[in-house]
Amino acid sequence: MAQSFRLGGRVDRFPVHRPLAPRPDGQRYSAGPLISDEDLARHTRLNLLVMGADDVVTRFLTSLWPHFLTPRVVHRRGQALRLMPAYRPVGTILVYDVDTLTHREQRALYRWLMVGNGRTRIVSTTTQSLRPLLETGAFNDDLYYRLNVLTLDLTPAVAH
Repeated sequence: MAQSFRLGGRVDRFPVHRPLAPRPDGQRYSAGPLISDEDLARHTRLNLLVMGADDVVTRFLTSLWPHFLTPRVVHRRGQALRLMPAYRPVGTILVYDVDTLTHREQRALYRWLMVGNGRTRIVSTTTQSLRPLLETGAFNDDLYYRLNVLTLDLTPAVAH
């Protein structure tokens, strides 16, 4: 099951804090950040699904680009999916606007992953939740669970 990390619309540091507990020598640990969501995205090898507004997602991915291993963009809105040959695994591929993939492209991406390209990290983006598309059958559920290992939700938190 995917873990969701909410950044509340911020793309800068949003640290996870350690609890303050006494050290064995009676002093206290510092309250410095343990790891930020951005650092987690930089260093993880998991497939990432990044949700949020186009401009926020673009800034976020631009900040991560230098940390991706051999990054390749294989899909942008309005373009056809361009996968590499199955025998050439890639470090990281980016699938922008994954919600706009056709059924045929979804099947092709899933097959590409299943023929030994599991070592490739996939970073996919969407401006909307994919759950309604899953419920209507407009998005391949097997592909969804392969892509959605770690979700970074950059949509602003709504106060109630």
